[in-house]
Amino acid sequence: MIKTGIYGFPDSELDILEKIMDVPELNIVGMYNPSVSNESREIESKYNLKAYPEPGSLVSDVDAIIALSPMSGLDKVEELVRNSKHVFFEPSAEYCNRDVSKLSEIVEEANVKVQAGFHHRFNNTFLSARPFIVNPKFIQANYFKRFSFNTEATSVLMDMLIGDIDIVLGMIRSNLKSVHANATSINREGPDIINVRLEFMNGAVAQLTAGRIATNNTHELSFYCDRDYTSIDLIRNKAWQVKKRNQNSEMKLFQENIGDLIVDPIPVKPNNHYYDEFSSFAKSIVYDKSPEVDLETVLKTYSVAAQIKDKIKLSVG
Repeated sequence: MIKTGIYGFPDSELDILEKIMDVPELNIVGMYNPSVSNESREIESKYNLKAYPEPGSLVSDVDAIIALSPMSGLDKVEELVRNSKHVFFEPSAEYCNRDVSKLSEIVEEANVKVQAGFHHRFNNTFLSARPFIVNPKFIQANYFKRFSFNTEATSVLMDMLIGDIDIVLGMIRSNLKSVHANATSINREGPDIINVRLEFMNGAVAQLTAGRIATNNTHELSFYCDRDYTSIDLIRNKAWQVKKRNQNSEMKLFQENIGDLIVDPIPVKPNNHYYDEFSSFAKSIVYDKSPEVDLETVLKTYSVAAQIKDKIKLSVG
């Protein structure tokens, strides 16, 4: 088993901690929390975790670190890698910084596995539909949050669009050609809605829209391929493959005809994205393979986010 420590504190999301401990390859020996509280003491007691008084002693006792925000910054991850530790970390806006390239070189020298926490990659609906999506030519994504005063603190770009950007970059195997983006704001305190068009060298296009001022929560993606398209509803956890009907088409069980289209529901496998994410990290160590979300992936995604940020400054300024 991999001796693993938790760097930081999982706040009230105990599901994260429980799923980490459920991964059979990981042996959680303790945690370092820079701001000790009654809640953290209760968690340490409940899960029989050793509370380390300072980070150095935890690092010396383990082979891998799960670095949670705010202890997952670029400098913290670099320090852990220099200590030859495998690292799972939660990226933030600072990973737009080109210093991530330098960190990639350090990771290669240290011969450790470093995986970023992109939870959307492990969404059960997306994972179930992914095998049906072959060489998409056009991707359309719409992500809207019902407005409340709590959503005002949500960054449309860094909290909402970032996940769809990463999915698009992972599904379209081509270099990015151009980025177009515009935004609008109702109260002038930051973009409330952003529209992005990504064009790729192979001719593929992605149209992404996200907003935090809707009447209902929606998050849908459609992937248009050569012979069909696949739609995913991440709110309702449903997915469909849609094809044109022809004279030789035969209806199958559970299929539905809508006009001259055949709509075939895709079975969605149950999963917990936290468990699958940490399990993927553990397996990359055990089997010495590249992590699902490595630093190169993070750099590409946040580089696109940085370009969008520059574009929308012009549109809302």
